[in-house]
Amino acid sequence: MRKPPAARSPVVALTSRDQFVAETKGYFVLLTKPLIEVGTKKTGGREFVAAYSRMVDTAVGLVFQRAVEEHGRRADDADIAVIAMGGYGRSELAPYSDVDILIVCGKKTPAVEAIASSFIRLMWDMGFELGHAVESLVEADTALTRDIDTKTALIESRWVCGSKRVARALERKIARIRTSDREEYLRRKIDDALARHDKYGNSFQLIEPNVKLSPGGLRDYQTLVWLGLAGREPRGLAALRQKGLLLRGERGELHAAYDFLLRVRVEMHIATRSKQDQLTVAVQQELAKALGFTPRGDHLAVEFFMREYYRHTRTIFRITQDCVDTLGGGADIGILLGKSRLKKDESKLDVPLRLPTLRKNPLIVFQKQKASGQTLARALRRRLETIVQDELSSADVVERMRRGFPSLLDDDANVDLVVRSLHETRFLMKIIPEYDQLTCLKRYDLYHHYTVDDHSFKVLANLVELGRSDPASDDPLVRLYTELPEKRVLFLAALLHDVGKIEGRDHAKKGAVLSRTILKRLAVPQHEIDIVSDLIENHLLMSHFSQRRDPTDIGTLTAFCDRVGNRTRLKLLCLLTYADYRATSPLVWNEWKRTLLWELYVRAYDFMARREKQPEDVYRQHKEHLLDAFPEGAERKRALTHLDLLPGGYLLTMTPEMVRDHLRMIDRLDGEPVVVSHRFVGTAHEVTFCTHDKPYRLSELCGVLAINNFTILNAFAFTRRDGKVIDVFVVESVDRGEALAPDELLLRLERIRTHLLDVFGGKLDLESATKQHAHRWRRVAKSGIPVAIQVNFENDLSQDFTIIDVFAQDRPGLLYTITRTLSQHGLAIERAKISTEGGRAIDSFYVGKIAAPERLNEIRDDLEVAVG
Repeated sequence: MRKPPAARSPVVALTSRDQFVAETKGYFVLLTKPLIEVGTKKTGGREFVAAYSRMVDTAVGLVFQRAVEEHGRRADDADIAVIAMGGYGRSELAPYSDVDILIVCGKKTPAVEAIASSFIRLMWDMGFELGHAVESLVEADTALTRDIDTKTALIESRWVCGSKRVARALERKIARIRTSDREEYLRRKIDDALARHDKYGNSFQLIEPNVKLSPGGLRDYQTLVWLGLAGREPRGLAALRQKGLLLRGERGELHAAYDFLLRVRVEMHIATRSKQDQLTVAVQQELAKALGFTPRGDHLAVEFFMREYYRHTRTIFRITQDCVDTLGGGADIGILLGKSRLKKDESKLDVPLRLPTLRKNPLIVFQKQKASGQTLARALRRRLETIVQDELSSADVVERMRRGFPSLLDDDANVDLVVRSLHETRFLMKIIPEYDQLTCLKRYDLYHHYTVDDHSFKVLANLVELGRSDPASDDPLVRLYTELPEKRVLFLAALLHDVGKIEGRDHAKKGAVLSRTILKRLAVPQHEIDIVSDLIENHLLMSHFSQRRDPTDIGTLTAFCDRVGNRTRLKLLCLLTYADYRATSPLVWNEWKRTLLWELYVRAYDFMARREKQPEDVYRQHKEHLLDAFPEGAERKRALTHLDLLPGGYLLTMTPEMVRDHLRMIDRLDGEPVVVSHRFVGTAHEVTFCTHDKPYRLSELCGVLAINNFTILNAFAFTRRDGKVIDVFVVESVDRGEALAPDELLLRLERIRTHLLDVFGGKLDLESATKQHAHRWRRVAKSGIPVAIQVNFENDLSQDFTIIDVFAQDRPGLLYTITRTLSQHGLAIERAKISTEGGRAIDSFYVGKIAAPERLNEIRDDLEVAVG
């Protein structure tokens, strides 16, 4: 245990307890104020926590002396020692951290317990969050080793004040504790680390990471230190280096990363004035400013701050993973205790590196990896990283590297593995220098869960996964992938689709231009450059049209097909869109979005194949298809009458089975105000309402769905010329992913019908009900990045409709508010496309054509007020 340096302090006199607390608290504030005001700008993380810990030592010493003297004793002969534990024992206290203390005595007596009680109360009065225990040396052997956390805290403990004799006796016990059950202790530490990584999804780049516990956080660094404490000297990271678990240079990288994370934790405590370890989006901007990050170009200061944060957490996480992997996940723990040696992992690729060979063929290792499918041995990966910087930087070698790179993407054999290895060894940055700026870069939103580089590699992996699937699979995307004879352009597009983000906004267009420069450097043929550049420029097009536009509108479909060009490009774009969407976040991709994407692909492919440019021909063909499902005679005649009363969009949207259901609902409508039906659409629900057209009818339906805990994914509103309404909603429960039990579903559907009857009859104030519902959900909603309200109009896409796009913070009842506002302007909503991206609602509405600019401005103003 280490003795803290002496600190100057005021003389403790037996004044009143209140006066002592006030004076000592004032002294502590005076002592710490210069340090906290400067923060970590000059001191760095390690230096700050060490200095702050010394100041806490001073306060603890004063309080202990007061507690002893209150009971007529002297601090030196009280037979009590105060021991710092945990983060305090490591001298790593942030300003609002818990102060963990062990009070140890030779023997528990009433006098000792009275002193300990006074000390603890005084520490509380001083405002410290105290973790404490009182133990005697007699009890120490059992009490102090009752769990792994206590054992760890003991190993890192240090004497602060009180009896040195007791402290030395405890130190001898700790020496025995250090050597007892070492193997079990080390395995538990590894198990804890693996469980923690699993809890956080094994990702070091969480949107709101926990600085202490998330993968790559402070706890991972501390785990590495703990693994090195169980053996003999040297200890800590030096022990891991001596045993080959850390490679050359990794200790320095770990120290730098740990210092940065300590800075972040300290500044977060200062900013929030609390013991906060969760780096929320709300505090990230404040910390970026406090740590001296500034905006540049289209990039926010917070984006540069989080980029630096992810660089350091990536370092700690990867080295922790490497060490745990080398130790066989705990199976080879004997390496740490000198009982066994490091073994060569035959499952990893390890080849000798000869500089003449590498200069002639700098990608030879990755070519071998592509053929073998093995991950690179850790030492090989590290050696390659050093060599590429020091030995392979000449222009002719880099040129050979770049010209050889495209051939690694000629087929999908291990292409995702190879590209990740190229990135980890920094070869990719030589081949494509722009990737250095993409590494660990993330836009400031809640939609993209991964940094740009990692997201791009996940896009590649999603494509390769299609290739590894059974070609006879029922998945249409698998079949589409197998139809492509050449896949290199798709892989290049996946790798470069977000390269424009280094220049900020409008990244698709900027990336298309930038990719041409990159691909020319790689000596890619011009026709491939044209395809890749086009895919990058349009890589958001298909998600935009599938999520926000109605492919049953002929004008919309025509505009989409004109942008795409041909069916080969359509196939490539569909696959890239799928892989991109799925790689954005674990929460974004779902079966409903897959359905929308595939529906757009099928309609566009059919449109291109048949060259159907006349809407009348399209509508006629779909009407004939629907009528063919009805037998000749009265049934078909009735179906024809029904279809003739509806707009063309209904013909393109509905299946024969849905038309039959709607006819049955219309029959029931003669005796009821509203008829409700339900069917499953994958994991979502399709709820159809048949009722009579009235002002605000659609907004009433939206409101009733909201107060019954349904989120609307899509909506179609059709009004027959005789005033009967058929509105179809695709919805999911607000607790997404939780399947409703059959009884609960029936109950909720009946409740919807009852609520509608109450609304129609004036018994339910829907405005108040939706506000109460929104307030109830707002209490459990997570805070996030504010979303700017935006209202856009699209008048050129469709011949018959104006499309209104509303961007706003997602919340319960939002769709009710929007549709009610549109109804107040006398607008009939023909269909709505509902989408949510990381807390941002993107809702699109097809309404009758609006040409007058002043009317558009009025609608925009009212919508912005209503949803604000």
